[in-house]
Amino acid sequence: MRKTRQRYGIKMNNLKAILVLAFLTQSVLASGSTCFCDELESGVSMRLAKQRKSAISNVEYELDLKLVPSGPITSILKIRFDLSNTDNPIVLDFNAPKSNVKSVSLNAPNAKDWNKSVFEVKDGHIVVPLLEHVKPGRHEIQAQFVAGDQSLNRNEEFLYTLLVPDRASTVFPCFDQPDLKAKFKLRLELPNGWTASGNGQLESDEPSKADEGRESGRVMTFKQTKPISTYLFAFAAGKFQKLTRTVDGREMTMFHRESDEEKVKKNVDKIFQTHALAIKWMEDYTKIKYPFEKFDFVLIPSFQYGGMEHIGNIFYNADQLFLDESATKDQKLNRASLIAHETAHMWFGNLVTMKWFDDVWLKEVFANFMAAKIVHPGFPEINHDLGFMLKHHPRAYGEDRTAGTYPIEQKVDNLKNAGTLYGRIIYQKAPIVMRQLETMICEAAMREGLQEYLKEFSFGKAVWGDLIEILDKKSDVDFKQW
Repeated sequence: MRKTRQRYGIKMNNLKAILVLAFLTQSVLASGSTCFCDELESGVSMRLAKQRKSAISNVEYELDLKLVPSGPITSILKIRFDLSNTDNPIVLDFNAPKSNVKSVSLNAPNAKDWNKSVFEVKDGHIVVPLLEHVKPGRHEIQAQFVAGDQSLNRNEEFLYTLLVPDRASTVFPCFDQPDLKAKFKLRLELPNGWTASGNGQLESDEPSKADEGRESGRVMTFKQTKPISTYLFAFAAGKFQKLTRTVDGREMTMFHRESDEEKVKKNVDKIFQTHALAIKWMEDYTKIKYPFEKFDFVLIPSFQYGGMEHIGNIFYNADQLFLDESATKDQKLNRASLIAHETAHMWFGNLVTMKWFDDVWLKEVFANFMAAKIVHPGFPEINHDLGFMLKHHPRAYGEDRTAGTYPIEQKVDNLKNAGTLYGRIIYQKAPIVMRQLETMICEAAMREGLQEYLKEFSFGKAVWGDLIEILDKKSDVDFKQW
């Protein structure tokens, strides 16, 4: 991505604004050392992430989007956070055109004051300098902006977000790093005939006021979530059909666009039952109840992946769940495995999240590891050990048969490069290593260790070393050395 350097956008057109800008610049750099923001680069660097994590905590987002099938999506954002020190300005990530940023303000009590603050947009970031009187404590940033289009998958009848690994900042300003978990509250103004699913429970659904020349639609507000990472924030909106079922005492809602009613009828019971089975199995295995407020899933035509584990609203490729009547045993197994994989992520990846994308393999391998345990009993006629070998070993060796080896934990110094980590090392080599680990420690000790790991780091972050620290106490094997 080409780097650009842009000057401060001054929203006051008088001499006082120029003096304020000069004062702000001197205040930020008064220490005599170079401010880290002078060396900002596109993406989220490790340096920026560490600096923010050391200073910022207890983040809450309140996001208001006015959705339209095409054209600009006008938006309002409030971010509340605790600030432990004021050594550096606040840096938000927003990888969208500079013109999309209309106003940004720190601790402005009224919306009319939002355009009176000084900020800079540079290299995919919004830099908000701190006045000398700003002290550590609770603060709020307000922003008016046009949502970025890069990760809003849009057409005339629906749209959805896909924000992994670092794409949240292509839609709205945020601290786009996995270890700065936050609570999200979402409000969507929708066109006529649209509905939506978000991470949180639905709080209200009311008619919206009609604009001039535009039909009234609906305003859907979703309750604040528990702490989640920005890459797991998501919503889907459009002309979806909704089916709600209660299975084993749990209410679940499926959103879909399938027009073949007979196809829906033949698949819907199995889809709901398979989700319910996966949730119950995970609860029994981990001894932790489903940790989030609701369970929706959205079946999207031509979705880019098999599935994506968004909290409260999993997204699936519709064709992989709505099977034809002539579906093979392998296709049915693949569907069950996909559902189990995404459901397992609610615990591994969502409840406990990696600190940095170096450990992206860990959440993926655990999802596969658990999915295999969940689905195997339902397909007793299949030789699962043989299937595992054929699925993983040839591809893993094909990637790894060199004079050296590719480490499962692959270093990434900037989250803009995190997408390159997904591949055969994560999805083929890592499961082999995890199976070896369970064989070495024994299944019962592995389960006990994972329960402790999930309990200790719930709604937080963890790294591979944290798990090894726990497992190392449960066996004579020196797992740290291994």
